[in-house]
Amino acid sequence: MTPRENLSLLVSGGNPKWIPFTMDIGGSEGFTSAIQRRFEAETGAADPAEYFDYDLRLASVAKRFGGADPRKWHAEVPAGTQFDEWGIGHWAGGAEDTYEHMYPPFASLTNASQVSEYPEPVLDNAGVVQRVRGFHERGYPVVGYAGSVYEWSWWLRGMEQFMVDLLESPDLARAIVQKVTGFTTRLALETAAAGIDVLAFYDDAGSQWGMQISPELWRTLIKPAWRSVLDTVRARFPGAVFFLHSCGAITEIVPDIVELGFHILHPVQPECMDAAGVKSRWGARIVTCATLGAQRTLSLCGPEEVRQETERLMDTLGADRRCLVCPSNRVQPETPWENVLAFSSAARSHRFGRRNREPR
Repeated sequence: MTPRENLSLLVSGGNPKWIPFTMDIGGSEGFTSAIQRRFEAETGAADPAEYFDYDLRLASVAKRFGGADPRKWHAEVPAGTQFDEWGIGHWAGGAEDTYEHMYPPFASLTNASQVSEYPEPVLDNAGVVQRVRGFHERGYPVVGYAGSVYEWSWWLRGMEQFMVDLLESPDLARAIVQKVTGFTTRLALETAAAGIDVLAFYDDAGSQWGMQISPELWRTLIKPAWRSVLDTVRARFPGAVFFLHSCGAITEIVPDIVELGFHILHPVQPECMDAAGVKSRWGARIVTCATLGAQRTLSLCGPEEVRQETERLMDTLGADRRCLVCPSNRVQPETPWENVLAFSSAARSHRFGRRNREPR
């Protein structure tokens, strides 16, 4: 059985032969640049997915800013600011692998009509179809980045101001969400059209103490947007698989996520959610990720603790083999290399892991 066939069994509600393993985060690379350099120094290899033989591989449709110069939408940004496909500025002050200061291009908007004037990102799928085909020929399923709704909305506006808009300027907040939803729909359709098996969406809705916005407000504004995206993709690509990454304590909206038809939920964050409880209540309807905590366990504990926790997670959430084992977030720069090895070794050697799989 190939990894692609095994994953298909998992998401269709069957019993896979083994628990899939990866150190990537949905459609994003799991190693931060510092860990990638350590990996290359330790192994002499260049690709962690090949070296550790992940069960999923990455390929995403390229995106770029759709206007002439994103700086025209900002009053002032520091030298060295990088702009993403939405023209959002990111500045880390020369630091590496850290959460940067963000400069939202919608910060000064005053009404909903201004939102429509802003350029959407441009998509470029050159080369991605061939890359996907190559992985499929080798038996691997492919995961690709497919967009956001809530997260991109506040990135564009700024979190504090977007929170204010939700209550004081709901028309403006709704216009931003609608614009983002439209682009995410285009990106998701293009991703599915490229043959990518798993569409990875990212929409952090929680803090470590609860939801960032009330569940009622999320259901009023964000849930319908996700329903629109997923229904549109399903209509054209009935076999598309939907992966949702949403950090924080989001237990209150897990039933909604299940109802929307997401197939895989990540990370079920171990620092603030009861993964066993989520598995018990909703595991028959959605694949729960057995995620080793990148915030604490993987980065701060010793190799033996990492091994034991990996085994415990796979025993608890994967007794039916219906889970996916991976980190809860990108492997942080301070993570000991020995912990990375302990994690991959424990996942491979577990009784529900893919046996006889050694680093290349």
